Amino acid sequence: MTVKISGVLKDGTGKPVQNCTIVLKARRTSSTVVVNTVASENPDEAGRYSMDVEHGQYSVTLLVEGFPPSHAGTITVYEGSRPGTLNDFLGAMTEDDVMPEALRRFEQMVEEVSRNASAVAQNTAAAKKSASDASASASEAATHATDAAASARAASTSAGQAASSAQSASSSAGTASTKAREAAKSAAAAESSKSAAATSASAAKTSETNAAASQKSAATSASTATTKASEAATSARGAAASKEAAKSSETNASSSASSAASSATAAGNSAKAAKTSETNAKSSETAAGQSASAAAGSKTAAALSASAASTSAGQASASATAAGKSAESAASSASTATTKAGKATEQATAAARSASAAKTSETNAKTSADNAASSKAAAASSASSAASSASSASASKDEATRQASAAKGSATTATTKASEAAGSATAASQSKVAAESAATRAETAAKRAEDIASAVGLEDASTTKKGIVQLSSATNSTSEKLAATPKAVKTVKDSSVQKTGDTMGGQLKISTINALRIFNQAFGLIFRRSEDHLHLIPTNEGEGENGDIGSLRPFSINLRSGLVSIGNGLKVGGSVTGNLTGNADTATKIKTARKIGGVAFDGSADINLPGVNATGNQNTTGNAATATKLQAARTINGVSFDGSANITLTPSNIGALALTGGTLSGGLTAAGEVISRSANGLRIAYGNYGFFIRNDGSNTYFMLTDSGNSLGTHNSLRPFIISNHTGNVTIATKLNASGGITGSLSGNASTATKLQTARTINGVKFDGSANIEAFPPGVPLPWPSDTPPAGYAIMQGQTFDKAAYPKLAIAYPSGVIPDMRGWTIKGKPASGRAVLSQE
Repeated sequence: MTVKISGVLKDGTGKPVQNCTIVLKARRTSSTVVVNTVASENPDEAGRYSMDVEHGQYSVTLLVEGFPPSHAGTITVYEGSRPGTLNDFLGAMTEDDVMPEALRRFEQMVEEVSRNASAVAQNTAAAKKSASDASASASEAATHATDAAASARAASTSAGQAASSAQSASSSAGTASTKAREAAKSAAAAESSKSAAATSASAAKTSETNAAASQKSAATSASTATTKASEAATSARGAAASKEAAKSSETNASSSASSAASSATAAGNSAKAAKTSETNAKSSETAAGQSASAAAGSKTAAALSASAASTSAGQASASATAAGKSAESAASSASTATTKAGKATEQATAAARSASAAKTSETNAKTSADNAASSKAAAASSASSAASSASSASASKDEATRQASAAKGSATTATTKASEAAGSATAASQSKVAAESAATRAETAAKRAEDIASAVGLEDASTTKKGIVQLSSATNSTSEKLAATPKAVKTVKDSSVQKTGDTMGGQLKISTINALRIFNQAFGLIFRRSEDHLHLIPTNEGEGENGDIGSLRPFSINLRSGLVSIGNGLKVGGSVTGNLTGNADTATKIKTARKIGGVAFDGSADINLPGVNATGNQNTTGNAATATKLQAARTINGVSFDGSANITLTPSNIGALALTGGTLSGGLTAAGEVISRSANGLRIAYGNYGFFIRNDGSNTYFMLTDSGNSLGTHNSLRPFIISNHTGNVTIATKLNASGGITGSLSGNASTATKLQTARTINGVKFDGSANIEAFPPGVPLPWPSDTPPAGYAIMQGQTFDKAAYPKLAIAYPSGVIPDMRGWTIKGKPASGRAVLSQE
């Protein structure tokens, strides 16, 4: 039956913890859970979680994205546990808190003895099975020997009959004699098969003897293990007597530990005996394998005998065929030699006798073949016996499954014993309460003794002389006359920051100017807080731990305005978004293409204007003063295109002095990480403003307080934001980068003020930093009205001031503008009029 553990996972400020995984790892094997198995739960965005947990003991770990795993503690879920939150189970007292170490060791030894007894029982069953298999192998080998003997007798009969056939058929005498010798060889092979079968029977007998010895040894081991288990149970009853009192519990636990050690020794002897049983069983298995190999040899020999007998039968049949041919030849002689009828008749009679003898040989050979077939059937029977052995192995597997079920029952019994041990643990807890009560009474008695000592004139102890001293559990005492109790010392130690690294749940508040130093042997980085600025300043090289601030000022924040100043250049690995003021002297393209003389121009390439340096005409109407103006105001000598603001970075608090917070009057040096579980991790409070670093789970911010409220909440400024997921940096206020900005700027440079490569427009260079004229000064332009636009004049032969118009003076050094009235630019019509000819 499961127990529901549910609630809301919160941090120290009461906010839900996001992107967190709760991991439960089983520390022990229970009736439903195997040790070291892992389960997990992912709370939702509000931190809510709900888990149906099997009873058992679990190690709880919190995995927060972006942080190393954090071990939260150990929980124990009993069958009768009530539903509750994870905090309830983490804060509950477990049996490990109250169970004496000696009792736990004793329980482990009892479990080990139980496991050894189970292993011995399994070895005993395996030995019995090996003995049974060896007996079956011996029986099969005896059967094979009988079959081989029958084959030998049949082969011997075939040899005699073949010899008779040889004597009867004079024309085939030589061939029959050869076949007789081959039949004799078959008989010898059958005799070898008989000898091999006898060897197999002997090996099977040896296997049976070894198996019997293994069974006897296993029975002895099982008896020893049972005796030791009984001793362990006696030790358990002795440990249960510890319920009476704390002192008695300690004494009995010591006795239980001694008894458990004896049990462990006995269990070791049992394990050795089980190992011996295992060795004997392996010997039985080897002997059985040899028996099977010998039986296989018998089967092979029998097959060879059958093959030889079959060959003899074939050769005898050939002899019969030859005899038949002889009879036909004799009959032919009788019919052709009529003058010798009597002699031919005698030869015919002799041939008939030979044919009859050959027929008898053929019958005998057939009998030999039948006997060989019987031997083959016996070999098939041996194969069937081998299949039966495989079936027996399957039955052994079923028996092993039954033994596993029995072991599970033993595990249930062990669980019951664990419940009894938990009762002992409860009694020990009661003894602990009684001991604490006694300690309280002892402290009261000490106070009384001090009062009595005062009455009789005893002196107080000091650092220079002996005497009596009063105890105190206060953790904030400054007295030199009171002595701290171990309880006070433990409380102070638990709430102190360890020099080797620790975790604090509150804020670290630092009021000194150089608030934080992060260093190695070569360099140090100092967080320096002035009246209205926060600086990140490196030390000189080689002065990392103790050196003063160096000359570099790579990063500064104005605490009033949030303006971020980068004094030594900025190298950006990713993209920079937002409004960038200043002169982008490496821009290669204008965000919005502009038209010059009707031709689109974005600064990425040179253009040609119709009617000027390309074929065609253009409309020159409109306001020439704004026709080439960029979308945003350009900067000249540092004046921004669009007047957008700079950006500012805001940090949040990091670190803490004590687990509950506090004030650090001096510096703090940490050789490892300083980790804060609070969203506001680090605060630097100095002067009118406060600066702190905040991580809300999604983003990390550098944040500021309002003036005059350095320890208050943050204001609306967000000068510096880092996405915890992508690493992108957002600067929401102005960015003052006096050292320049290097890196790749992706996207459309909407605030570019200058092109990286100047382009030419009608032969005039243009880089976007200033307006240019689309046409050189002095170029005649047609105009559709009598009123010229601003900056232009009608060409009607008038003079002009060359000092006031130096560019125009270059076109017309005489200081006189030509009179273009009446001139045309129509080209060369059919009349032959030249270009720019007068009407």
